[in-house]
Amino acid sequence: MAGEMDVQASDGVVRKPRPCPLCNQFGGHDLPFGRDGWRTVQCDGCDFVYMPEVPELEEVGTTFEWSQSYAAETKRRRKRSPLISRLDQMTRVRTRMFGRRTPMQDVRRYMQSGRILDLGCGNGSYLAGAGAGFQLYGIDISPALTRDADALFRQSGGQAICAPCVDGLKQFDEGFFDAAVLRSYLEHEPEPGPVLEALFRTLKPGGIAVIKVPNYASWNRHFTGARWCGFRFPDHVNYFTPNTLRAMAEQHGYRVMIRWRDQLPTDDNVWAVLQRP
Repeated sequence: MAGEMDVQASDGVVRKPRPCPLCNQFGGHDLPFGRDGWRTVQCDGCDFVYMPEVPELEEVGTTFEWSQSYAAETKRRRKRSPLISRLDQMTRVRTRMFGRRTPMQDVRRYMQSGRILDLGCGNGSYLAGAGAGFQLYGIDISPALTRDADALFRQSGGQAICAPCVDGLKQFDEGFFDAAVLRSYLEHEPEPGPVLEALFRTLKPGGIAVIKVPNYASWNRHFTGARWCGFRFPDHVNYFTPNTLRAMAEQHGYRVMIRWRDQLPTDDNVWAVLQRP
């Protein structure tokens, strides 16, 4: 089918075509969001919003490694919209002062000890305060960040693995983990469905996965359009709504719990807890 071959753009980056991550079909109409040759489309079959071409994994782990792309994007937004950037920074500072929600708050609603896996763990900081009783594990494709996470997680008896998440999950036995954390991860993953399937196998029956993703259905996205804070190219490759997040998780056998306050249209993020029955 046309458009399914790798394409090398003028910037030298190889763009890999992919089907819709939700229904696995090619074919979508372009949306007026994108930058630097990266496109965003809405699937004609299921309405999922995604990037139909993504960078090769090697580029994601090096050239487009998260900490570098985040810094570059922050600088770009400050130059383009200094007032909006300043307001966003003030909101972040206020959130830190009054306590930022963490995945461990959700984990502790279900358990006080066990093995926890952080997918897209970065340097391990999201689980750094997990506390005694938890063994920490992680998977990430950035060699530099994984080294930092591994040093941290080994203090708890765990480890971090540098690999694509589907490959990394294959290294663990079925039912190995009590919980998993996917904070600001699924929007980056070119193969979210296969990752959720592989994760399901490694969770214990009753085990949970805590997810946070940008909320494409938020009012702010409708209001700000292409300037929405959830758009980041080329590292945000999937754009979930509460409905499409639920649909993808249920496809792979999870029980999905999204509380009303975790999917408010006034919030730029969606939180969900997935459970292996």
